Amino acid sequence: MASFNPLNILVVLQPGLGLPDEYETLIKERFPDKVASGEIRIRLSQNGADLSDDVLDTHIIGTGMIVDKIPEMKNLQWVMTFSAGYEHFLKWDKIPKHVPLLNLPGGSGIPVAEFTLGLMLNLSKKYNQIWDNQKEKKFIRVRGEELYGKTLGIIGLGGIGRQIAKRAKAFDMRVIGTDIVIIDIPDVDEMFLNSQVDEVIKQSDFVVLSCPETPETLGMMNEERFKLMKKTAYLINCARGSLIIKEDLLKALKEGWIAGAANDTQWIKNPLPSYLPPEDELWDAKNVLITPHISSWTDMYAKRFGGVFADNIDRFLKGEPLTNVAPGLEANRS
Repeated sequence: MASFNPLNILVVLQPGLGLPDEYETLIKERFPDKVASGEIRIRLSQNGADLSDDVLDTHIIGTGMIVDKIPEMKNLQWVMTFSAGYEHFLKWDKIPKHVPLLNLPGGSGIPVAEFTLGLMLNLSKKYNQIWDNQKEKKFIRVRGEELYGKTLGIIGLGGIGRQIAKRAKAFDMRVIGTDIVIIDIPDVDEMFLNSQVDEVIKQSDFVVLSCPETPETLGMMNEERFKLMKKTAYLINCARGSLIIKEDLLKALKEGWIAGAANDTQWIKNPLPSYLPPEDELWDAKNVLITPHISSWTDMYAKRFGGVFADNIDRFLKGEPLTNVAPGLEANRS
């Protein structure tokens, strides 16, 4: 059983993903006596910029962003990132080797899947066009498309991809996708290896990117692959902006290689989580939906990630193994 008195917990949340107090409330509800007695001390930061040396005695961090002071925290026991992805920590590579990093694979599966289906419906039913007509009081009938019978290609059938597949089946879509191995996955009609991504792109009426940023996926949607898509197909990206070469997407939209696109994750990382400045060409591209990196951000975000955070605090206090330790960053990694 861990014995720290007090156990110092630091919660740092990036702007745009709620308030650290939501996580503080969850911890207080889980450990009311320990918080009241001072056995657990919680410190909060909205963006990490206000952190002083007072936090160097931190034992546990829950965060939505990289905390620059981590290498100086000599008593740090573990870190949890409030996201499914953790490649930003891999790139940063400054978490001490004995300190486990926790994440929540598929933790954003439900909201991102719902959002993805919403984007697919928006593109196919022309909701934006209808809304624009309403604002101008124009009663114009717009013919839409059906999801029924269409092929959905999911690039990356992890936790999020599988949730998307499950919901697509409710629309009687044919679902295909890629993974590192060929296995039977519920709601998926045909599987392909990651190396066969081109075949998925060729067959799909909707190409959905649901994979992490890796050396293999970086810039994967380039001119060559846009030309593989059907002219009637749509691209949807709620994964990482870096998976798409933006100039090639602009060309594909302008020249009509594809029917349209929806992009929730952008190319600029400041401010977090991603950003598209007003002068960017993409705003004026035709047949594109741009959303401000919100596919995973719902009223359940803090409850879902904060619940796992509180569970692991409890396990740590009891001396039990932590759950959701990120592969490649577990304690004692080489």
